Amino acid sequence: MRLRVVIVAALALGVWRLSVDLVAQRGTLSGSRPNVVLVIMDDMGYGDIGSYGVPDAKTPHLDRLAREGVRLTNAYANGAVCSPTRAALISGRYQQRVGIEWALTSTADRDQGLPVTGTALPALLKKNGYATALVGKWHLGFKPELGPNAQGFDEFFGFLSGAVDYYTHRRGDGTPDLYENTMPVQTPGYLTDEITKRAVSFIDRRAARPFFLEVAYNAVHWPFQPPDLSASDPRRDGPSRQSGTGDRRLAQMPDDPIPATRQDYVRMLERADQGVGTILAALDRNRIAQNTLVIFTNDNGGEWLSRNAPLYHRKGTLWEGGIRVPPSSAGQADCRRAKRPSRWRSRWI
Repeated sequence: MRLRVVIVAALALGVWRLSVDLVAQRGTLSGSRPNVVLVIMDDMGYGDIGSYGVPDAKTPHLDRLAREGVRLTNAYANGAVCSPTRAALISGRYQQRVGIEWALTSTADRDQGLPVTGTALPALLKKNGYATALVGKWHLGFKPELGPNAQGFDEFFGFLSGAVDYYTHRRGDGTPDLYENTMPVQTPGYLTDEITKRAVSFIDRRAARPFFLEVAYNAVHWPFQPPDLSASDPRRDGPSRQSGTGDRRLAQMPDDPIPATRQDYVRMLERADQGVGTILAALDRNRIAQNTLVIFTNDNGGEWLSRNAPLYHRKGTLWEGGIRVPPSSAGQADCRRAKRPSRWRSRWI
């Protein structure tokens, strides 16, 4: 029996929607239902990767996706900040319809989140035989009943708020914010590396059946803490703004007494790119790469350290630099006939 599951994936976070036919008994990709790996970066600029012209960063693995698959050059997020774009991704609906029009905060919005309807993207896939997991950033609700597991993810490892320290995994107010499903956990690793490690573990354990894996890196969102800092490096302690509340206490801005640098940002970006390479290698090692659709995108425009060229302005605005994103995808699906489509039509509910 043929089952059609529409992956209401706002890849480019809300603006376009990808439909994949998933066949219960006999699939269309390599004779079986395809796996889907969705990689989302956080606050990366439109021009921050090699295939979009970056001169000062090396992103060979993201470039590989664009080279071997499809690169979109005129794709837009449905919002200019985190939570609205992620709400559209999971629900397949405009963020206004689910009451999330700006970034949720861990202070004022403790009781808010994405309503559980049973029709979220992971829930639909789970009903049709897919194993589902989210590793990384959630930012769509702080209570367990509004968390990733409630929305249909079999497994969750990551954080609930908008930003955490990359080394301590704490929010701006010092509250620990790292979970495995609904239980708090501690791990000593750099968070980008931990996200990659958990993504690979899921692939290794679930390779024998169809799966949907969302890898939501917090890189390159502030705090701008590069990897491999020594214990004595003051950057490892992270910022703590006295004027902000909640996540905003981790914010770093150009007018800081000692501002963050583009070099730090690039190191964070390149470590996430290495993580993508490790995930691609896991697909190859398990011999499922040819039956896996890998999709890469960003949640919104870049921050002040990002390279948004040739676009104007940045995250938080509705200028091109705030909402235009650089998605690409690669996989066995024959989408290469349009090697570089310029637009993707929006179909929203």
